[in-house]
Amino acid sequence: MTNTNTIEMIKDKIKHLPLTDTAVFEIISLLKNPESNFEQIVEKLSPDIAARFLKMANSDYYSREVKSINYAVRLLGYEKMAQILNSSILIGHFVKRLNFEDFDFNKFQKQAQFCVAVSMILGKIIDYSNPEDLFTVATLHNIGKLIIAVYFKDEHKKIIALKKSENISTAEAEKRILNITHAEIGALVLENFNIPQDICNAVRFHHAKNRILPEECNFQLELIGKESARIVGDFVLPEEIEPLEIIDRLKKTIRKSQKICRKEMKTKIRSKGYMEVFPSLLEQASDLVCRDLKKILQERK
Repeated sequence: MTNTNTIEMIKDKIKHLPLTDTAVFEIISLLKNPESNFEQIVEKLSPDIAARFLKMANSDYYSREVKSINYAVRLLGYEKMAQILNSSILIGHFVKRLNFEDFDFNKFQKQAQFCVAVSMILGKIIDYSNPEDLFTVATLHNIGKLIIAVYFKDEHKKIIALKKSENISTAEAEKRILNITHAEIGALVLENFNIPQDICNAVRFHHAKNRILPEECNFQLELIGKESARIVGDFVLPEEIEPLEIIDRLKKTIRKSQKICRKEMKTKIRSKGYMEVFPSLLEQASDLVCRDLKKILQERK
């Protein structure tokens, strides 16, 4: 199967997919309406969506206990709520069509949550201004794997078999069977759902090597997304703790790393541009995070 054929097949399969159900569509419409208010949004929330918002508001990232949905929506804000809904909708849509016989969805979810935690930690250290985008990229970076499992069942089985028999990476096995990777497939689908291009690019290139970043790209988002995926791949998924609890466990790491990064920024930014300094700052942050993750998680062999 050629790359062009695969892309056309994917586009054809997703072209007529409904974006969402009516209830969620109404909420998203309100979130896009500058004249709407929090009270209107709360009135439209179904129990399921309200539970999603409360769960995120109570995550360690926000460091507080939230019992009221009214407070939760204010804490999250419009942009974060939209990110949560879009991510949940996209994944939920494909899960409804998934045969779980050959796909471990619980592992898929836990990996995404672990990646969210690592992304948020790196974002805090680097002082990245849009944590909502980190959340979205981390949640959706492997959505291409889900799409392959749903729409390319036979190829998915071949990919698993090839990966095991030749001990190669998932991306390499995908390339040999489909001539395209899950990262590229995920980006194609996100573009079809009108997800912002910076997020699509971060998904598309989260395994890319030797990529030359164009000046107009959101290089912070792309590099944090890529580094988070790499770190997650180096550790066994957490079993004893919830992935988002890792943010709380690494509070001291975050504070210490923030001081180091700010000091490095002051000394290096004068002679070099931020785009040139950023990768080295991220590398230092990553080293400190990995060092302390080893204290609570097991490394992959």
